[in-house]
Amino acid sequence: MSRPEPSVTKPSATNHDITDRLIYPLLSKFVAYIPRSVHPNTLTLAAICVGLIAAAALVVSTQPYSVLICAALLVLWILLDSCDGIHARNTGQCSEFGGFLDHFGDAAGFFALQAAIIYRFDIHEPLVFGAMLLRQALACWTYVIRIYAGQLFITRLGWSFEIYAYAALMVAVFCFPNFNLQIGTLPTLDLVGIVLLTYYIAVPFTLLEIGLMVLASKRKGALSGEHP
Repeated sequence: MSRPEPSVTKPSATNHDITDRLIYPLLSKFVAYIPRSVHPNTLTLAAICVGLIAAAALVVSTQPYSVLICAALLVLWILLDSCDGIHARNTGQCSEFGGFLDHFGDAAGFFALQAAIIYRFDIHEPLVFGAMLLRQALACWTYVIRIYAGQLFITRLGWSFEIYAYAALMVAVFCFPNFNLQIGTLPTLDLVGIVLLTYYIAVPFTLLEIGLMVLASKRKGALSGEHP
């Protein structure tokens, strides 16, 4: 049996996520073996289930190893989340419903993950909680921009990078469970709190990058319209 040649080896033109660009060439070789009879939405539903189970792992057990289980499931989640799009384009089974299901599952899974983190790590500091709300607002703004621009723009430190970062954070929490840091007049924060505070810096820069990407896309479209 000859080895199938992957037809999709890189993310879409509007996906600049650095982890996707690194992993897609390798992942596409695996996805090429997935039979056409396996619908991309099946992979999407599997990704959603894995994401929700990853969040549940933080809630149902307080044992230290549960964060490692969560980390492994997060990696599996984002790999499946990448596979469905590659498989859909490889087999010509892209659809509006498939895109909706994919993005809805991402939003639902990430909301469940952040809710589980709040519960597991007993987050009650307003500053940290506000950072998580800011991240949820970013997701809403991103989809509003998509409606306006007609495309989903993903920045260099995008969705995939974020989930891999959360997986790395869970491993760090397991390795350094008693780590705490005092930053100026801020309350004493653990690793999770410190990482979540980066949203105050990351979100504005992410919106700026998306804005620049939209402007570049509109300008490119205008130029191609002038010179067909």
